[in-house]
Amino acid sequence: MTSHPYRLYALAIALGLLYLLLLPLKPYPLGWLLKPLPMLIFAVLAWRAFPGAAGRWLALGYLGAAAGDFFLDFGERDGLFLQALLAFLLNQLAFSVAFVLLGRGRPLWRWRGLPVLLYALAMAAWMLPAAGALQVPVAIYLGCLLAMALLAGRLEPRPGPLWLGAMLFVVADSLIGLNKFVQPFPYAVEVIVSCYFSGQALIAWGLLRASAASPATTAPAAAARTAG
Repeated sequence: MTSHPYRLYALAIALGLLYLLLLPLKPYPLGWLLKPLPMLIFAVLAWRAFPGAAGRWLALGYLGAAAGDFFLDFGERDGLFLQALLAFLLNQLAFSVAFVLLGRGRPLWRWRGLPVLLYALAMAAWMLPAAGALQVPVAIYLGCLLAMALLAGRLEPRPGPLWLGAMLFVVADSLIGLNKFVQPFPYAVEVIVSCYFSGQALIAWGLLRASAASPATTAPAAAARTAG
């Protein structure tokens, strides 16, 4: 990896940390613009790291995340919730397609996926009965979120940033559902945003690390980069 992606990644981290530091001051002018910026940078980094179909799907996933961030913040976390849910659903689906492409030739199941599987099932059992009219879309979203996390866990020879990032992403989105449908909890926004941004940043770091790894460890990724 050249220094240029490192600098862009550092900029995304700095912007995300700035958003977290400014949370106590919300609402402030253009706060809805600050939150999506790291995801847009991650989209550019992923697209450049994996030329071809996989990179395009990864970039689309991060664009979906940026749209979801915008809808949540601009809608004050409730007014545009359904639009945010659809945007993050695009995030999950696009990531899943990219991870399938990058994971060609790898085992279909790794035991490291068991914790997130059990966690997602427990959250669904707790959350869905309280979701009311949104029960079906929330269930679909949780299923796609779980699939994304399980597919991410296949890409590393041992648990690393991709695996941890996907786990944090699942935790963040499940906490959104619990806070909205089951029981609001103190400092929910701070906790959720911290988990969410950490998860997305770790996924981006894992992808950059995979693209810079030796050819022997990225043969499936190389095939995906030339596909499409």
